[in-house]
Amino acid sequence: MADDVRAAEHPVFAYIDAIRGYAILLVITCDLTFRYPELPYPVHRLTVLGWHGVQLFFLASCVTLMLSWHGEVARRGRADIGAFFLRRIFRILPAYYLGGLLYLWLDPPAQGFDLAQFLTAYGFVNLWHPLTAPTVIGQWPVIPGGWSVSVEFTFYALFPLIALLVTTLRRAVFFTLAALILAILANRAGSRVWGGTYSLRAVEDILYFWFPNQLPIFALGTVVFFLLKPATRLIPARHASPLAAAALVAFFALSWSPFPQWAGETVWTLGTAQAAALPLALFVLALSRATPKNLFVNPAAAWVGKISFSAYLLHYAAIELLPTRFPHLFHTGASGVTAIAAYAAGWIAVTAATCLGAFCTYHAIERPMITLGRHLIQVRRTRRAALAVGGE
Repeated sequence: MADDVRAAEHPVFAYIDAIRGYAILLVITCDLTFRYPELPYPVHRLTVLGWHGVQLFFLASCVTLMLSWHGEVARRGRADIGAFFLRRIFRILPAYYLGGLLYLWLDPPAQGFDLAQFLTAYGFVNLWHPLTAPTVIGQWPVIPGGWSVSVEFTFYALFPLIALLVTTLRRAVFFTLAALILAILANRAGSRVWGGTYSLRAVEDILYFWFPNQLPIFALGTVVFFLLKPATRLIPARHASPLAAAALVAFFALSWSPFPQWAGETVWTLGTAQAAALPLALFVLALSRATPKNLFVNPAAAWVGKISFSAYLLHYAAIELLPTRFPHLFHTGASGVTAIAAYAAGWIAVTAATCLGAFCTYHAIERPMITLGRHLIQVRRTRRAALAVGGE
């Protein structure tokens, strides 16, 4: 959910914040849906598609990291891998770890505190088994939605190698195809290993969540990055808004698609995550060519995008504290047209509460930690330069 903010802070890259803003709004749209079980089915099919806001986060993350990495190489002649990891640590860990403590207080584990479960979630290695993910019913999730942060951290661990090897559009395309093949093979192997031990739901979910199934989305992000370069720009600025709108139409059309849950599950090569990433990639490309007055790249979306990591961590709490605890006030049992109106009102309330809380935590936790990380990077570079001079 979070990544290097330096590239996005430049006005030219304002679309990155807007993309993150739309991503978190999609996620809220999906997660709130399950508090309104009588929502008419066609509406339900559309709103749960917001689940793929996570894939939009993954695309934005890869594009931003590639922009930052290549920008540093252009400025300094090489990228500082140590600084890369320090930025990741101070960007994510403080807010994420405090989020874990919040949910430990707000929704304590029914079976009691499980140290192993806690450590795997805090170590970002929980997405490699149904019990720790967890997709097995009754297991403690530690942080709701933390699966995507664990997947991101795995990508961060591999990113320096990816950035060093994937240096052209052609390599990015091959990387994406290779990642898809790996996803299919890993998913089918996981299905065989876990299929006889855990429920079908638990296996289906882990194979959707885990890193091998999400790697093709990050790989597609490298393709998007190289298509952003001036020499390969395919989208004139005047066509940005129509193409962005067309990409969204294609994305929402997926709500009626036959794609399976994970890549390689059936005769279909793509799973829902990979299929959703295709129109979302076009959406990112279109917004990258948007003019300052573009409909989609606007101050409201960019503002939400800046606080999107905190919003992602807090929106589950907003849903728990509002419609879940006050079902009569939010009419969560309504049906038909009334359910649609109640859902819309609930969405406004939850989104407003989430953004308010995220604004506070962004300024109280995220920004100070980002600043501290940058300070430590500068201290580290100063000491290395002093050592280099002393060695001469």
